[in-house]
Amino acid sequence: MRRREKEITEKAVIEEVLREQEVGRLATAVDGEPYVVPINFVYSDGKVIFHSHRDGKKMANISRNPRVCFEVDSGEMVKAEKPCDFSWRYMSVVVRGKARIIEGDERRLAALRKISDKYAPGKGKTLTMEDMAKNPQLVLVEIAVDEMTGKRSPVKPSSA
Repeated sequence: MRRREKEITEKAVIEEVLREQEVGRLATAVDGEPYVVPINFVYSDGKVIFHSHRDGKKMANISRNPRVCFEVDSGEMVKAEKPCDFSWRYMSVVVRGKARIIEGDERRLAALRKISDKYAPGKGKTLTMEDMAKNPQLVLVEIAVDEMTGKRSPVKPSSA
């Protein structure tokens, strides 16, 4: 990281950012062509887990190149008197790793329940194998994390 003073070095803080954000961005690349898409996800047991339709560019890319990058952030603009004095207060996390489809009915159901519980707390336990069977195109994917980095930006002192 170029600006070490902005680096988040505490793994617990990085993981908290991953757990708190509702939308992340998944980047894939095939034949030198990058592709980024927003996704809902859950961070659990050191992995990023998301669901997808079996068809589509995202899954086609992952099948050809499972190396992915995943990013989440939160922030707000800090306005100032002069445009050049505007700043941005943010925290971000970038994950690099390898994506793979989760296999096995029990593991798939457990992953789907984790995602559901993030967005509808307590509702994941109501999901059943029959619910998954209603959508045979549903795939659950996990990203095994190779590297996680975090960054935060302090607000510049106001010149106003």
